[in-house]
Amino acid sequence: MSVSGPINLIWLEGQDCAGCTISAKQASNPTLIDVLVGTIPALGDIRLVFHPTLMPDWGEDAARVLVDAVEGKYDPFVIVLEGAIPDESKAGEGVFCVVGEIGERLLKLENVIRDLSKRCAAAVAIGSCASYGGIPHGSPNPTGARGLLDFLGKDWRSGLGLPVVCVPGCPPKPDNIIQALGSLVLVARGVMNAPELDEWHRPKFLYGYTAHELCPICGFYAEGKDAHAFGELGCLGGIGCKGIITNCNASSSWADGYGGCTRTGVPCFGCADPNFPDPPTSPFFAKAPAMAFVKDTLAGNWGHLKMGLARLKRRKI
Repeated sequence: MSVSGPINLIWLEGQDCAGCTISAKQASNPTLIDVLVGTIPALGDIRLVFHPTLMPDWGEDAARVLVDAVEGKYDPFVIVLEGAIPDESKAGEGVFCVVGEIGERLLKLENVIRDLSKRCAAAVAIGSCASYGGIPHGSPNPTGARGLLDFLGKDWRSGLGLPVVCVPGCPPKPDNIIQALGSLVLVARGVMNAPELDEWHRPKFLYGYTAHELCPICGFYAEGKDAHAFGELGCLGGIGCKGIITNCNASSSWADGYGGCTRTGVPCFGCADPNFPDPPTSPFFAKAPAMAFVKDTLAGNWGHLKMGLARLKRRKI
């Protein structure tokens, strides 16, 4: 199955801070504008029909889009979720998260997602809150917050036969957001195969390596030089960097080739990890589990030994 006509995006915000939306607007390869105006031919005809922060419509006019989408008037569409999904059964007589209102009818986030998931072409969780619950899910989690992967389940499949795709981070690297969404649009167009996902449904082409492996200052770790205070030169593992246990590419750069957590002297807090903000990613300035460093050191020493032995062989040119 492939889609040749317009593809609609329905971007919902749950328990969030809109930081992922702000991040998406910083993307440079490609930019959000490039995608929405069709600068890139294969990604053309994308319509952002619902986004509570960016859309000009408001009130019932905005909420009507969600009701119409459930009735099939915006097929084919992709659900993009930003923010966690609270468990309304824990709200008692109150309400945790409403994304619209028509008359006296409240459109609760969990109900809207459940209804839209029955006919969407794909579902994408943007940010750690949407992916795995993130900060709202942190202990003791009074609202029963969970991510889209937990809400729909690992076995759920969209109209295109795709599972939930997670793009974690708090917020994710800007290009990760646009490239993940763009890859799914290309899948829908029949241009490429679905991206390979890891066990936590993260695209491997974006999250296949740890922040430690991609760290621009990992040379300090290789030579055994630790920083013991902020401002010192050295590996930041000694002051709480969780890059060694976190699959993420934001350490290399943030936007347009600039920035990046460890590049700017800030330890990785593990915000893209499914456990964030609970242990082992917290306390933020506590060292990552020792076993992670032991395994990395043993693997590195073994690798260096094999490389050294290989260099003793004469090379035929």
